[in-house]
Formats: sequence, structure tokens, C-alpha cells
Amino acid sequence: MTGFGRAEINLPGVRLSVEIATVNQKNLQVSVFGPEAWPALESAASGWIRARLQRGKVTARVTQAAASATQRQWDHEAVASSLDELAKIAQHCGLKLAADGELLLRLAESSRRPSVVLPELTSVEAIVRTAFEEALQNLVTMRQAEGAALAKDLNERLAKMATMVSGMEQAEKVAPVRHRDAMLKRLKDAGLSLDVSDERVLKELALFADRSDITEEVVRLKSHVAQFTAELGLPNCGRKLDFLVQELLREVNTIGSKASEIATTKLVLEAKTEIERIREQVQNLE
Repeated sequence: MTGFGRAEINLPGVRLSVEIATVNQKNLQVSVFGPEAWPALESAASGWIRARLQRGKVTARVTQAAASATQRQWDHEAVASSLDELAKIAQHCGLKLAADGELLLRLAESSRRPSVVLPELTSVEAIVRTAFEEALQNLVTMRQAEGAALAKDLNERLAKMATMVSGMEQAEKVAPVRHRDAMLKRLKDAGLSLDVSDERVLKELALFADRSDITEEVVRLKSHVAQFTAELGLPNCGRKLDFLVQELLREVNTIGSKASEIATTKLVLEAKTEIERIREQVQNLE
């Protein structure tokens, strides 16, 4: 699911911002980008994020807030050293270095350093973690709003599925009678007169009824739809719903292979389309 959360870290002389964004992804992938002075932040922050989220591609960034971004100092020694090195290179190449204002500005900008030095992460880790928790909560709140909308859509699709399953069940109930009448008509047209109570007719009808019976699949489909509806209201339901979607498709495919009525076949095709839409939506749920 998509989401975004932001919080700030206020330290002596500097303010940092924590921004966490997520986009849809079946599994959890976490990337953390922070100040060079805090190389251990990636590992620590990844743990904080994984404790709250289960799915999605997550990107977290810790940057200096805009209000203090201009608090930087010219590094005179670095500029002088760079000029000296350039002069040596020019001399080695038989050239004379003609330093102008533009060259000085470029060297100065490239060596400009922050006026504030960040403290050791270990000394402010509690403050940093609090900011991450605040950003994560903002992100989760946003994702919950999206989740509620997705749940509403999925419930509507499940209601359609339930109607389709009932339609398949009703359509196939008339199949044995239709098959019996068609078989007797073919026998009559062929000049053969067999009564419906004839043992051979009864055997054929019994075999047909067994092959086309979808009672087990319908029962399982209804159970899966009920489970799906119940799971939608529970936290961290995404992976179980993934499994239930696969089971829904499995049962519908089995009914399709057994179907003897055109109405059933049409409903099977519609149900498979609806299940695919459900599957796509479930990928967005945590």
C-alpha cells in the first residue's frame, strides 16, 4: 500500500527531517538513507520499520531541514589546497593556471562544509527513534485510510462472487434432467425405444450426474468467500488473503472443467475475471 509519513528531529544547532514513503509491493523491501556521519542508522532504522510494516517497498530518508541547510562555512584551507594542486598540474602540463572568480567559486562550493557537526548516533538514538515512530505512525494512518477504501471495494466484489457461485449451483442442478431428455431424444431419433427406468439409461444418468456434480466445489467456494470476508477486518491479513485468492481460482477452474451448462461456463468466466481483480487489490493490502 502507498503511504507517506514525516517527522522532525531537533538537535542542538540543527534540525533534521525524517521522511518515509511506501509503494505497493508483495514483499517488504526497506531502504534507508541518512547522514554520512551516521552509518549505523541504516541497520537500526530498518529494524524499526520492519517492526511496524510487513509489505511494500519502503524508502526512508533523513536529511537536514531546509531552514538550516544554508548554515555552512567556507573551507579556506581546502580551497587553497585545491588551487595549489591545480597549479602543480598546470605546471606539469606546461600551462599557467589563471584562476578567476568562477574557478574560486566552484572550488569553494565543492568544499563548503556544514557549520554544524552531528553528534554520535548512539547519544541521540532515542530522539531519532521517536521521530521515526512518529513518521511511521503518520504513514500507517494514511495506509489505513487507503486500506478501508480497498476493503470496501473487495467486499463488493465478494458479494458478486457469492451471487455467481449461487448461479453456478442452480444452473448445474438442471443438468441431469436436460441430459436425460437429450439422451432419450437421441435414442428415439435413432429408432431405439428405451424406457427411462431401463438399467442402462439409469447407469448412464448416474455416471453423468457424478461427473458434473459441483457440490463439493460450491461448498468450498462459499467457505472461502466467508473466510475472505472475515479476514478483511483483521490486521496483517494480506498474505492469508493471497492464499484464499488462489483457492478461489482453483475451485472455479474445477467447476469450469465439470460444467455442462452454458450458463455455468459464462459464470465461471465472469468469476475468474472478478478473482483476478480481487487478486490485484489484495497485493496492495498488508
